[in-house]
Amino acid sequence: MKKVDVFLKNLFPADPLEKIADFLRPRDPEFAALEAACTTLLTPAHRDQLTTGLLYAFRQGMLLNLENFRSPLGGLLLTRDHALLVREHILHSFPAYAGFEAPADPATAEYYIYMETVGMKAAHYLGFRMGDLLYPMTEPGYVPDAAATFTYRMELERYLGFTLG
Repeated sequence: MKKVDVFLKNLFPADPLEKIADFLRPRDPEFAALEAACTTLLTPAHRDQLTTGLLYAFRQGMLLNLENFRSPLGGLLLTRDHALLVREHILHSFPAYAGFEAPADPATAEYYIYMETVGMKAAHYLGFRMGDLLYPMTEPGYVPDAAATFTYRMELERYLGFTLG
């Protein structure tokens, strides 16, 4: 294995899909029930799609944080359209989404849809929060915008119906 691959595996030791599930499980009772009802495993293609989407949403959250720092009044954070925040139109052009077919099993399909909606929103928020931690060390002059982070969290909690903590 290449040194870079080893570094990245240590930096991100867990499967992104499992990380988001770990984040959602204690926060949203609906998720725990959905996960328990999921009678079949996701296919490798569906796992790839979800993983791609979650990582993309996480990255977009980090970029939104930086955009908000550079232009606090002109940024996308002021919009309530989450599809625009995540830039979903770009996500669906990725190779992992080519020839998309929903999972055949209804419980698995419901889990997949939940992760592609609520999971992506959670990943985006976590990326935004990661920017608060990472950018002070990597972006000259960066100072976390506590008001923006708080507002984003409150809006997302109101939309999702559970606290992000």
